[in-house]
Amino acid sequence: MLVSVDVGGTFTDMIIVDEGLKHFKIPSTPKDPAKAVIQGFPEDCDEFIHGTTVATNAFLERKGAPTAFITNDGFEDILFIGRQVRPKLYDLHIEIKPLPLSSEDCHGIVGRVDADGTILHDIDREDLERLAISLKQKDRSAAVCLLHSYKNNVHEEEIKGILNEAGVTCSLSNRVSNEFREYERGVTTLLDAYLGPVVKKYFKKIEEGTGVEPLVMKSSGGLQPASEINPIDTFYSGPAGGVAGGKYISGLLGIDDLITFDMGGTSADMATIVDGDMAWKDQGTIGGFPVQSKMVDIETVGAGGGSIAWMDDGGVLRIGPKSAGAHPGPACYGLGGTEPTVTDALLLAGYIDKDYFLGGEIELHVDRAETAIDGLSDQMGLSMDELIIGIIMIANSKMSRCMKEITVKRGLSPSEFSILAFGGAGPLHASYLAQELGIDRVIVPPAPGVFSALGMLTGDLRTERSRTLLLPLNGKKEINHIINELLVKEKGEQEVYLGLRYKGQSHHLNVILEGEMAERFHLEHKKLYGYADHEAEIEIVNVRVEHVKKRNFIGLPETTRSGDHPSSRTCLFPGGKQKCKVFYRKYLQNGDDGPAVIEDSNSTILVPPDWAFKVTHKGIIEVVRR
Repeated sequence: MLVSVDVGGTFTDMIIVDEGLKHFKIPSTPKDPAKAVIQGFPEDCDEFIHGTTVATNAFLERKGAPTAFITNDGFEDILFIGRQVRPKLYDLHIEIKPLPLSSEDCHGIVGRVDADGTILHDIDREDLERLAISLKQKDRSAAVCLLHSYKNNVHEEEIKGILNEAGVTCSLSNRVSNEFREYERGVTTLLDAYLGPVVKKYFKKIEEGTGVEPLVMKSSGGLQPASEINPIDTFYSGPAGGVAGGKYISGLLGIDDLITFDMGGTSADMATIVDGDMAWKDQGTIGGFPVQSKMVDIETVGAGGGSIAWMDDGGVLRIGPKSAGAHPGPACYGLGGTEPTVTDALLLAGYIDKDYFLGGEIELHVDRAETAIDGLSDQMGLSMDELIIGIIMIANSKMSRCMKEITVKRGLSPSEFSILAFGGAGPLHASYLAQELGIDRVIVPPAPGVFSALGMLTGDLRTERSRTLLLPLNGKKEINHIINELLVKEKGEQEVYLGLRYKGQSHHLNVILEGEMAERFHLEHKKLYGYADHEAEIEIVNVRVEHVKKRNFIGLPETTRSGDHPSSRTCLFPGGKQKCKVFYRKYLQNGDDGPAVIEDSNSTILVPPDWAFKVTHKGIIEVVRR
């Protein structure tokens, strides 16, 4: 039996594969996330795959372990100085939550290694022993980040030995992120030390409660045993599962280029599958701070089913970023929410059946949605139908702009992609987004409402190692030496990437080691930035080696259908109201023309006018432009 669990803020999604595929949602338990996982966990599990938000939530809520920062003498303030970069250049009121660290917990130690890795000054062991005793008395964990430790880690390893002798747990920058740029590496190491005890405690409780050590979905889209994982590698654990599933669907259908579109209650996550592989980056952010860790290249926009519609001071209709969340939720939930949301608009447009929400588990209140929408329509001087369509179209516009961020700004043409839509609300909006971006096909996988959990089942075991070099690309002898040091001496596939840039540039592009590297870099640079400088010297910034152990995923089970069973109801579209055919996905065998609504137990698919749908391989539905 194979089990996959994705813990979300509102629901914990569970997939069980055992002579077929079973999926369900149970309410999450935010105060103790492990409780919901253990509650829904079956007996006799052979393999357990897990996506978790524990590290993300602990950082955002500042609930990690008290942590000290140890660096070279004179550099104690490096994490507070940061970079001269503003996320929003002209925002005079921007606020970024501070790091979970006080200046009193930043310690400079004697000892120095230069940029070539040469030891200039040894560390003072007696001074460090006194510091270790002090940290133990204060019950601090430690993050150790020394200058140029990516070239020579001997001092960091020596510090670890002293700290461990005193009973102080620590994270070393050369083990967490063996890359240059002290600020980014320092923040990453601090977060690892700050979150390590929380994550370790969580996985211990999970293993005790289920009897199985989970394989954890990493932000990179790979899997790693819970006992080996770094907390910083789990920040995008849940969303990465959906992107991993997108890669699987890409290979299954032979469609190389996909935009994955996961829309839930508070936000929408989007990423790309390019040439059959997940687009990724080697540095992301969490709460406004840099994290030097490989992660899928996901963009998030604050537009979800619970996003609240409101009128700004200029009389313009806005959607989000404020959300009704799960409690009180949209007005139609009947849990006390009174403000109009996207879900309320979708219900009143006729796209959602009030009696079949979450497969009939929740009855929606049309009258309360009407009251919420009517209040805003009076305020704006719009008819109810005009406001309903306005809310849906503005939410779509926000999400289509985000799709342009991950395509056009990366040198990709959206019209050459298909959209893979999942999440509770993704298949409702995807066709509208496709129309805006000139895309002709939307793909809806099985169990779209729990597809991130399903996607995790398709992941492979991955271990990433990297090292900064800063050498000319023609220095092949040293490059090959570093690659051989980084290769994992175990059975499996090895993927090697070089971080390349034109000499003098600040940032690099990751290019897989294959063929003529200079020409490959020129092509990638031109695609992204519009030009290539064939006369410039190319510099290699780092080497990244990924060890991949393929898992034997049995594939999606075949689905059986008993008939299409259509009914109908009236739905509201931008061109006016039209009669729509209504299908239950569990009975669906054949395709049909739109307008139509296909209802699933945890999601609804909208087929607008001038579109059609068909049922393809493994019960996957394709919605295509006519």
